[in-house]
Amino acid sequence: MRALDAFIALGDEGLVAIADLLDALHRRDHPDDVHELRVAVRHLRAVCWAFGPVLPRTMRARWQACLRQLARAASEVRDWDVFIAETLQPALDLQPEDPVLAAVRDVAVTRRHAVRETMVAQLAEYQRWPLPVLHRDLTHLGGNPRSARAAARARLGEFAPRRVSRADKRVRALARAAKPGDLERVHRYRIGSKRLRYVIESLMPVLPKRQGKRLHRKLVRRQRKLGNLVDGAVARRLMAQCLDMAAADAPAADRSATISP
Repeated sequence: MRALDAFIALGDEGLVAIADLLDALHRRDHPDDVHELRVAVRHLRAVCWAFGPVLPRTMRARWQACLRQLARAASEVRDWDVFIAETLQPALDLQPEDPVLAAVRDVAVTRRHAVRETMVAQLAEYQRWPLPVLHRDLTHLGGNPRSARAAARARLGEFAPRRVSRADKRVRALARAAKPGDLERVHRYRIGSKRLRYVIESLMPVLPKRQGKRLHRKLVRRQRKLGNLVDGAVARRLMAQCLDMAAADAPAADRSATISP
């Protein structure tokens, strides 16, 4: 299979998944829908990066910009969902009669509903544009002889391991740069690891075992640890917002939390 044909298939699958989740978000308000949308967008962004060398430059730039915009639209709601479910609710389970915790929870829920309204409005616009444009790109890509000739020699079996190897090298560099106290670099390391993980998941059938299942298991374990660090920083920032006070590490937490994955 040509790498170009693989991108068309994976790109179409990703766009359909995103469209279904956008419909679900308009029908109901459930935290899982926001999470699944962000995961679907991350997968498609990883696919776009992996197949970047065989895509027309203008198309690649358009997809990167559009998917980044979509990821950012849902990021703030997801932050509040995680904060409420993993920080406030466990504390309330331990101290259900605590009036301060109850008040903080009420503020968090109110702010979460407010940012969700903004998100839904942004996503409604996204369904009208640019989602149809991305679908059109795939149609034109498959029927464009010039694109087919440019990628004719890129076969998936050889192309995929090279791209995973490049992503792995990038992640190793990010790991060397990440320090426990530097949340911004830790966040970059986490995002790089996620991209590599999703690239592997998309290309698993054509990857050697060492690049597939083995590396994937390591990435999953690593993400749990990195996720706890970043989620802790976000929780401190949101708690400070709820209390209308500045936490001591709020500036560093803000920088790490506002980088969209």
